[in-house]
Amino acid sequence: MSYTVITFAPVQGFIENSRKLRDLYGSSFILSYLAKVLCEDTQRYFKYDKETSPKENDPVISPAVINVTQGTPNQIIIRGKYPEDEAKRVFNDAWRTLVICCREEIESRVPNQNYNWNRVWNAWANYSWEFFYFCGGETITDARQKLNEIKRSRNWVGINWIGESSTLSGSDEIAWPGMTDQFNPKKDSIREVNQRIETFYKLLSNKFTDAIISPKEQLSIPELVKRLVALDKVAKKLELEENEYPSVEIPEKSFKDISRQNDNSEENRWTGWFQGDGDKIGDYLKSLNKSNDPKKEEEILHNFSSAMMKWGEYFKQEFKKEIRGSKLKESPGRIIYAGGDDFLGVLYREKSEINPKDCLEWFYDFPEIWKRHKQQITVSVGFVWAAPNVPQRDVLQHCREAEQSAKKSGRDRIALRILFNSGNHLEWTCPWWLLEKLLASYRDRNKRDGEQNWTHLYNDIAVLESRHAFTREQTKVAEALFKAYFPEHFWKDIVGNDNYDKAFNDCKPFGTGILGEKINYTDKNGELELEKVHEAINNWVIDLGKVGFHLFTFSDKK
Repeated sequence: MSYTVITFAPVQGFIENSRKLRDLYGSSFILSYLAKVLCEDTQRYFKYDKETSPKENDPVISPAVINVTQGTPNQIIIRGKYPEDEAKRVFNDAWRTLVICCREEIESRVPNQNYNWNRVWNAWANYSWEFFYFCGGETITDARQKLNEIKRSRNWVGINWIGESSTLSGSDEIAWPGMTDQFNPKKDSIREVNQRIETFYKLLSNKFTDAIISPKEQLSIPELVKRLVALDKVAKKLELEENEYPSVEIPEKSFKDISRQNDNSEENRWTGWFQGDGDKIGDYLKSLNKSNDPKKEEEILHNFSSAMMKWGEYFKQEFKKEIRGSKLKESPGRIIYAGGDDFLGVLYREKSEINPKDCLEWFYDFPEIWKRHKQQITVSVGFVWAAPNVPQRDVLQHCREAEQSAKKSGRDRIALRILFNSGNHLEWTCPWWLLEKLLASYRDRNKRDGEQNWTHLYNDIAVLESRHAFTREQTKVAEALFKAYFPEHFWKDIVGNDNYDKAFNDCKPFGTGILGEKINYTDKNGELELEKVHEAINNWVIDLGKVGFHLFTFSDKK
């Protein structure tokens, strides 16, 4: 038995150049749509009927194909040989059809523009993606490793262009009707060309609405495709023209973007962004197949993929219903994607600014939401409370960094990051089991329950830092400060005895500690380096005070 493994690129780069929520949604949908088309053509090629054939005969091992497009992972594992030429044809046809549909929609809504741009649209239709393919290997693991080796050898075709850069990413040419016209600097006026571009985008904005394309924007072809894919008419055209593939669901009919910035600075809105990923999935799947049986590996991977795909769909559909705080129920935000074991979302309100305390209350319940897939895996999440003037692509980068920080800090936890307009940030990581228990128990210095004035803790930390009271020789100052604002027994719960046994992972009864893996704090001989431990515990208390101050003080102002 041989396996076919397929993927394509760029993925992260395709998503990250996003100014609006619509860009994110469009990018995610396109990636998922292309993967779904490949999966469904594989089933057609092997003559698998999902309505009548047994599930174990499905040639697509991963991702499990369900009746949902968005969220489909872009690595496809197939049992048997699915021809490379067939795969490339189907993939390229799907993308080309999408690009042409978007071009035709523009030309139909904004007619009489003397369009002379087909050559560039065709170039993007043919050379936007790298396609990676491998067939062989005795096991799925072998096939995946071979594909990763192939991916190291890039075969990229770049699209050359002359003209002004798009105002979104700046990496590609502005799309406009005369973009392929020959420009003669002796005869033609740059000012006149710029005026034609501005006029064209005002017409686009008028026909597609400002929510889709702003008159101040000047976008490239792939950026226009991301914006227009969420339109009903474009999606319906895909459905009609892709007759040989099962139909895809239409993206949301009433797509509303986030208004993070406003002419009135008082109305500018902070928003909460989160990105998460399952922990040690590879190790988990290996643990389920200790006999290294290829057939067992297929079954395990398919069942896991099916569980995670269904969870992703549940997560999107039930997003509003799973929020504890009644204030968030009116508009909790949006899940951008939830495919496989990773997800990205944003918490915001449409008509008013959201409260970070409400966001935290939602995360208190998230571990229970995560367990709905019934797989024995934990999850690491990065949450970014972002200021309104930070570019969205920077927010996304901080989301990825915060998620990786949660991973590096020991997994099975959340990293809370405050991102300011200046680009500076504060961050604190906390295991899931401790998050609500700790933050909800904060009390003022008078030890009266129910008070959440974090200003006093924040000021105490500032004074102690200025006096260099936190040293690598001891944690007594941090301990005394912590006990002044939280129940005293908490310190022993999270740190333990003099050996700091509960501060590390695999401690009982919770399984995760505030410092993560103990090996990160040991020397070559396996001995615990106490100075590293002291410094880490001190920083954890300091970061708790600073992040808590900004989150809860913001909440109190609202």
